Amino acid sequence: MMAAARLSAERPRVLVVCPGPWDKENIGSRFRERYELLFHGERLVEQPSLVAGLRFNVARWIDQSVAMYRDAGLNGILGTGDYPGCMFASLIGEQLGLPVPPPGAVVQLSHKYYSRQIQQRAVPEATPHFEPINPFSGPPRLRKLSYPFFLKPVKGTMSIRAQMVHGPDDFRRAVRFSWRERIEKSLLLRPFQQLLRRYTDGQIPAHWFIGEAPLAGTQVTVDGFVERGAPVVMGIVDSVMYPGTISFQRFEYPSHLPEGVQTRMRDIALRLMKASGFDHACFNIEMFHDTERDTVSVIEVNPRMSYQFADLYERVDGMNTYEAQIALATGQPVPWRARSGRDGAAASFVMRRFTDAQVLRVPSKEEIAAVKERFPGTIIKVLCTPGEKLSQQDQDVGSFRYGIINMGAPTRAELFSRYQQVEELLPFEFS
Repeated sequence: MMAAARLSAERPRVLVVCPGPWDKENIGSRFRERYELLFHGERLVEQPSLVAGLRFNVARWIDQSVAMYRDAGLNGILGTGDYPGCMFASLIGEQLGLPVPPPGAVVQLSHKYYSRQIQQRAVPEATPHFEPINPFSGPPRLRKLSYPFFLKPVKGTMSIRAQMVHGPDDFRRAVRFSWRERIEKSLLLRPFQQLLRRYTDGQIPAHWFIGEAPLAGTQVTVDGFVERGAPVVMGIVDSVMYPGTISFQRFEYPSHLPEGVQTRMRDIALRLMKASGFDHACFNIEMFHDTERDTVSVIEVNPRMSYQFADLYERVDGMNTYEAQIALATGQPVPWRARSGRDGAAASFVMRRFTDAQVLRVPSKEEIAAVKERFPGTIIKVLCTPGEKLSQQDQDVGSFRYGIINMGAPTRAELFSRYQQVEELLPFEFS
């Protein structure tokens, strides 16, 4: 124990819970000289069926994790994954006395209905009408809404099954699950349901949906952190859709919204996170600006950092948001300074098809290395494998992702020019 304490004093020891690919590449390669990094719960990410197993019990897994690391000399703990990383990290950290967001705040903000209730109290002017919907009881008897309305799971990811419904038939199609899908969904959400019973009134189960008044306009993500109860907004990223769809084409930073609109968004984010009780971690809030009505609305709150945007902030502001998250996790001040990076513009481009296809070929390691040599610092994520169909991976409604490219440039025009060249240099082939 004493050796561990001396080691952590020289190089802070940080536990990363349920790390994903972005975590391993960003944290593992960048911060090992400054921090001793421990990864825990990797199998829960690599094999989601473990979380969905009938024998998996959240409380037991947390207790086992606490016992495993109680005498490990930890200085901090973090989880950037939407589910279950950020939740499990807060539960373990609370018992170990480390600076983490209160588990109740993380659980409630992660549930779209309970999050809406918090928003309604804190920022009512930015909260659309909403109501819970049981997807398995037929078309709902709407009380606050009318058709059309936007429907999405109270616990979802990547906009899967999120869509506009225009009538009862539309609703039936939107929530049509096979019995196998029902069972799989129920099992996958069992751990979250266990947490809901502990941290909410339990009235809205994890498998339910939420209906909301339609929102429109320019979509953005407001990124920030809460440090010892004080929320800070780092920046605003534009979420640009493929024309005529709700599928993301790119995430561009800095935002091109008028400064007055951005100021209002920052104010909403600060008031909302202050009221939520969230602390000691990064957050991101998706918002809409309706240009016709000049209104700002909250889409949803994510009580975790935007790991896909971490390098965008580094390129423009000079500090990777993983560094901010690790500082918060270890109780250190975050030395955030805007616009001190090497680039004037950065983006995360999402490569998509709008029809399913079998993957015939993806870029080789040599081809990817050639792109990175030509454009240093470019991040390339290949999301498909030869021989599989694109639909075999988790996808949103109506499109199929197959790659992500993160890069920066001195100007926005140069950014798009570079991306066009990268597209041509990365050969994907589909049937």
